[in-house]
Amino acid sequence: MHGTTHDQEKAVQELARSLYHQAAEHKPSIFESQDWLGKMIEWSLNDESLRVALFRFVDVLPSLDSAAEIGRHLGEYFAKVDHAFGGLVFLAQALHAGWLFAPLVKQNVTRLARRFIADEEPEILKSVLQGLRTEPAAFTLDVVGEATVSDKEALAMQRRYLDLLQTLTSMTKGWASVPQIDQSVEGNLPRVNLSVKISSLYPRFDPLDPDTEKVVRERLRPLFREAARLQAALTVDMERSAFKDLTLAIFRDLLEESEFRSGPTAAVAIQAYLRDAQKDLTALIQWARERKRRIGVRLVKGAYWDSEIAWAKQKGWPIPVFLDKAETDANYERLTRLLLENHDIVDAAFGSHNIRSLAHAIVLAKGLGIPNHGYEIQMLYGMGEPVRKAVIQNGQRVRVYLPVGRLLPGMAYLIRRLMENTSNTSFLRQTYSEEKEIDKLILPPLPKKAPIPKRAAGRKIRDADDPGPFRNEPLLDFSRQENLSRFARTLKETRQRFGRDYLLWVGGEETETKEWLESINPAAPTETIGRVAVAGREEAERALASAVDFFPEWKNTSVKERAAVLFRAAELMRRRRMELAGWELFEVGKGWREADADVAEAIDYLEYYGREMMRLSAPRVTQPLPGESNIYLYEPRGIAAVIAPWNFPLAILTGMTAAALVAGNCAIVKPAEQSPVTGALLVEILREAGLPDAACQLLQGGGELGAYLVRHPAVHLIAFTGSREVGLEILRAAYDHPPEQEHVKRVVCEMGGKNAIIVDEDADLDEAVVHILESAFGYQGQKCSAASRIILTEEIHDHLLERLVEAVRSLKIGPPDDPRNFIGPVIDAAAYSRIIGYIDLGKREGKCVLDREAPSGGYFIGPAIFSGIEPSHRLANEEIFGPVLSVIRAKDFDTALAIANRSSYALTGGIFSRSPAHIEKARKEFRVGNLYINRGITGAVVERQPFGGLKLSGIGSKAGGPDYLLQFLEPRTISENTLRHGFVAPEELKK
Repeated sequence: MHGTTHDQEKAVQELARSLYHQAAEHKPSIFESQDWLGKMIEWSLNDESLRVALFRFVDVLPSLDSAAEIGRHLGEYFAKVDHAFGGLVFLAQALHAGWLFAPLVKQNVTRLARRFIADEEPEILKSVLQGLRTEPAAFTLDVVGEATVSDKEALAMQRRYLDLLQTLTSMTKGWASVPQIDQSVEGNLPRVNLSVKISSLYPRFDPLDPDTEKVVRERLRPLFREAARLQAALTVDMERSAFKDLTLAIFRDLLEESEFRSGPTAAVAIQAYLRDAQKDLTALIQWARERKRRIGVRLVKGAYWDSEIAWAKQKGWPIPVFLDKAETDANYERLTRLLLENHDIVDAAFGSHNIRSLAHAIVLAKGLGIPNHGYEIQMLYGMGEPVRKAVIQNGQRVRVYLPVGRLLPGMAYLIRRLMENTSNTSFLRQTYSEEKEIDKLILPPLPKKAPIPKRAAGRKIRDADDPGPFRNEPLLDFSRQENLSRFARTLKETRQRFGRDYLLWVGGEETETKEWLESINPAAPTETIGRVAVAGREEAERALASAVDFFPEWKNTSVKERAAVLFRAAELMRRRRMELAGWELFEVGKGWREADADVAEAIDYLEYYGREMMRLSAPRVTQPLPGESNIYLYEPRGIAAVIAPWNFPLAILTGMTAAALVAGNCAIVKPAEQSPVTGALLVEILREAGLPDAACQLLQGGGELGAYLVRHPAVHLIAFTGSREVGLEILRAAYDHPPEQEHVKRVVCEMGGKNAIIVDEDADLDEAVVHILESAFGYQGQKCSAASRIILTEEIHDHLLERLVEAVRSLKIGPPDDPRNFIGPVIDAAAYSRIIGYIDLGKREGKCVLDREAPSGGYFIGPAIFSGIEPSHRLANEEIFGPVLSVIRAKDFDTALAIANRSSYALTGGIFSRSPAHIEKARKEFRVGNLYINRGITGAVVERQPFGGLKLSGIGSKAGGPDYLLQFLEPRTISENTLRHGFVAPEELKK
């Protein structure tokens, strides 16, 4: 491909200038201060706090029904804004007159929304379309609606698309031809054009789920057939980058089917802000040529820029979009040329309001001999109307992208449009609001020089003297085919290694005993993962004696050397992360993402605690004084017994063990009976990382072994994570002091939870359902952080419950090695029986609104949901540790908060609300160790969200936080008189 020539560049700028002068006579409606909301948008361009408050208020407004609610939210969002409008709202609030604003406010926002979103009612929609046609402008309809969270909603969306195709065909049947918009080089164009978001056709639209492509194709086929029958056109919209490859694959695969090789007219969107857009477009064009299948491509800049950056940073993944607006603009021009140079096989549509980008496309097309009706310009409804008019007057074919639907589900679209209009880099804002010089705005885009971010790779084993800053280990990105394929291969390889024997590690040697413990696959209980030797008292005594003998040496090993062992172990885990995740999947029934996340968390603990101990290790001068030295320092406690759970078999075991070791303690590690193989693999990795033989010893066994270690006088510290029943017994036993014990034991005890999520009347219900699903049923609810109580305020109770039940009904249940299954097995036969008992109890205490059947052959239990549960019911108070959810109705938010706090547990909790007052109240009064606002309540990340509970959910500082290691250390103060017969070192006198 060639760049723009000097003559072409001159022509581009001349045309851009001409279009600008034609368009400059009028402002786009968004920048016309026709009402107070228009004035606020104008003010917000120069006041970021007002802009944020305005957009958040507009987002929540459609869910508010009463004048009182609108008035209250006005006060919550604007009364503290440092702007004149904020003062007006504050005054109205003080006079209890917020309700006076309410009708005006809702009327203004509704009018604003209807500038961008048309009503779907046929007569209103027909009027809008006829108005566009008189310009003349063609249309493509985009259906806005609630997020699809169930198969029922997905099928309803499919029906809605089909109905729209038929309605639009009937509506446009008698229209007279308008050559400028109804004809192309190939002949007559379809008048009906529908844009489809294919994620709306399947509730679990996920590259990891093999059913996604199959089911979406099945649900798209009727749309393509109907479009072909009605001679309508379909465009597949592009959504977030994680869906891109899957979307393109579905588009191509469907068009390869014999019935669609020649029709209907079909297009797909390409987003120029994506770094790999050129690669994708090149491959798409090559595919079209090979199959001689004419396609359309809608080239857009991209609408999720802020979100893409946030998502990537949260996950530690490379940012998929260009960070510099000029890079996107330059890429758009490269892709424009690529499309136009292939106009014989591709119908190009250029979606933009940037006069420079449009002029570039028009001039380039003319230079390639492509007539005005050989491509089209697409523009968004309600945006850049003067620019649209100028382009139409220039003779181009213009199509308007027209969203239709109700306002409440359309708010996400509206907010994106408002953000796009008012961002600092918006061409429309720079042109019409800031009135920047047009000559600067139409110059060729000149990107800043910036390095291309590389995909995260394994880090080299570092020098412990300078480990660098802590960074969380990125999770595997399963939207990438190479990760899907590698993990599938790993699972096959792991299965081939089933049946190995794993010995104890005692006194620096592998130890076999007469008794063996089998680790079984909970998805197939007849399948043995491996066998481990079981430790008795003799092995425990040998391990403890060895640890006591070695403790002085390990205590005096430098912190840097101890941290270096952790850093090397982290690197070994990185190399083996898929293997380790595979073992977890089979041994404890975790799904692909859950298993990988557990390994990543284990790596994080090794990296984080290594750095934390280096931070804490330097003795600190308490007060600098001449003639006296006062030092505060930390030393290890002694022998640590680490008793770990099975539900996070590597992460929690690694975290507690790493903390004990790097602090200078010797560790006796006892993994859970249900996950002994994963425990053996951890000790294997620590040994390979150079940990001295006696520093960490592995004992396998059941509760009796753990109880023996807890009571043993040689043990100084117990680190335990598990049930409340066992945790409280450990606390009782640990503080029962035997005569031969010369210390008080320290107990780090993390216990269970009965965690609640509150959803209030103005919450985003789409977000709430998705996150409740993950929080309650992720890993079958077998997390101490899992949501087992959902508390819904009166107004939204019935609607959200209905959507939630249908969403859970759509989940697949089965073995976790098949990634289409969201619900896997519970851990063992005892857990199965206990959970079934609670389901029977729920049927007596409340109303069972869902009790899914589960497959046989493993410890599978279908998710169960109970409504009508009272706060006093056992189901609302006892930890179940399974896929059982209690739904509690609350009169209002205050009542919901009181119910949430009515528990002896206080580990995690969540709230979904768009009321700043409710959020602030929850911050202060929702008494849990980890509070999550408008997100799921599981999946705490090391350093980012230190984890631990209040009340009977645990004692001690939070895991993964800055205080955690202090529990494994003893502080000492050393004071020395340095004044000798009146002599003071000269440097001390300067202190």
